[in-house]
Amino acid sequence: MAKTKILYFITALDQGGAQNSVLTTIKRLDKREFEAHLAAGPGGRLDGKAKRELKNLYFISALRHDVRPRYFLHDAVAVVQMGWLMRRLRPDIIHTNAPKAGVLGRLAARIFWRKAKVVHTFHGLGFAKEHGEKHFNFFVKTEKFCAKLTDVLVFVSKKNAQEAAQLGIGAGVHSEIIRAGIDFERKLPAKFDPGAKKASLKIPRPSRVVLAIANFKPLKNPIHFVLAAYKVLSQIKNVCFIYTGEGPLKTAAANLAKHLGIEKQVLLPGWRGDTDELLAIADVYASTSLREGVPMSLLEAQAHRVPCVCYDVDGISEVLTNNRTGFLVKVNDITALAEKIKTLLRNNGLRERFKQNIARRDFGEFTVSVMIRRQEQLYRSLVPQKRPGRRFFHRRKALARRKFRPLGEKK
Repeated sequence: MAKTKILYFITALDQGGAQNSVLTTIKRLDKREFEAHLAAGPGGRLDGKAKRELKNLYFISALRHDVRPRYFLHDAVAVVQMGWLMRRLRPDIIHTNAPKAGVLGRLAARIFWRKAKVVHTFHGLGFAKEHGEKHFNFFVKTEKFCAKLTDVLVFVSKKNAQEAAQLGIGAGVHSEIIRAGIDFERKLPAKFDPGAKKASLKIPRPSRVVLAIANFKPLKNPIHFVLAAYKVLSQIKNVCFIYTGEGPLKTAAANLAKHLGIEKQVLLPGWRGDTDELLAIADVYASTSLREGVPMSLLEAQAHRVPCVCYDVDGISEVLTNNRTGFLVKVNDITALAEKIKTLLRNNGLRERFKQNIARRDFGEFTVSVMIRRQEQLYRSLVPQKRPGRRFFHRRKALARRKFRPLGEKK
């Protein structure tokens, strides 16, 4: 049977949920049925890992992450480079991920390789009103236009799909909910010692740990994490706050912690390869993100049964059950965030009850196996195999059999 060829695009292979989902999907797709190719902009932290693990990897040299007028020429060149790659590989399906690659990749697909079915995954809506009304409206209009170039829109959370429908993004376009997934069987070193791990980070043994795994970009909102830490530490002294990751706001966060006099209790150790071990010593997981689809780090925290306190945005409430497995607080309410963290730190019984509730929760829809199965089902519906060695592109019939629904349409 001829394989279905899929070309994935993502803006950059930085550390993040979207990147991990794409890499995991490529590695775990059925190799007997699918042939996966990945293209990304250069300079990502995971470039080396991808080179080692993937056979079909390409870099789009002109693809930049930022959306700025000065990158317009780069963007135009990137569209041509993407189109050239499409013409060379002749994929059956083009699957774009991340906002910048999603826009440029879909433009390239409709200019250079119209034979392919086009899928775009929203790993969260990458724009927020906190960045300004003009910025927000620009992205909404851009996504409305690009949705018309897409055969199927995929969302990782129901709230993202609902918001897109309310904004008019993807009206009349077929959509799917396919959760980002992780392996919930977490493995620690055979002789893992929580005390030794704390000592390696210079955390006093009796101190409790509040952890965040994210990057230092505006949408992840690390400044609020530092401000919440200050409010907690003003009343509870034996606590250490850890925010892993890198990004443009790291220096500002470090300077703020120093200005507040809490730099010794707010650790910013950069990206770590031992997140499972950090979660194993964490008493509370915190998220101050302004936008999220389904945060992989939150799923990992739940896999380790760590109670969480999060801003209630997008798909977080689809993972975290308020007052049962953690606390949801109103976005930008730093005081409420700090109060809920203090509640968990002071109440061992409550933390234990939340841990038991997490253990009883069914996370089946957020597993890697379900994510891969749903992706494969989608691809089969778009490019059905009628007989070996021959493909048929029945757009309307395939979609009709799939029983897709336009965004916002009720069952």
